[in-house]
Amino acid sequence: MYVSGSGLVIITGCSHSGICNIAEYAKKVTKEERISDIIGGFHLLNPSGELLDKTVSYMEQLRPGKLHACHCTDFRSRTVLSKAVSVDEVGSGLVLEYD
Repeated sequence: MYVSGSGLVIITGCSHSGICNIAEYAKKVTKEERISDIIGGFHLLNPSGELLDKTVSYMEQLRPGKLHACHCTDFRSRTVLSKAVSVDEVGSGLVLEYD
């Protein structure tokens, strides 16, 4: 986790405990409600419709500035998430800067 001037940046590996749970814990630990970005694996490889719907609903309420979903997040999940929040491309050599 990193607390930037514009909010929390959450960095994950594979979110086995759930990306929503990780975000809630990060907010609790840092006492920061604003989420600037979430970067990493969301553990959404061929998720059930219910899990994906709940994750999208959570992200709509969380209103992060951006998502950089990669690793264990399949194309369908990124596509569905992108209808609710800003999902940016991730790749080798990507440089992200926060204030």
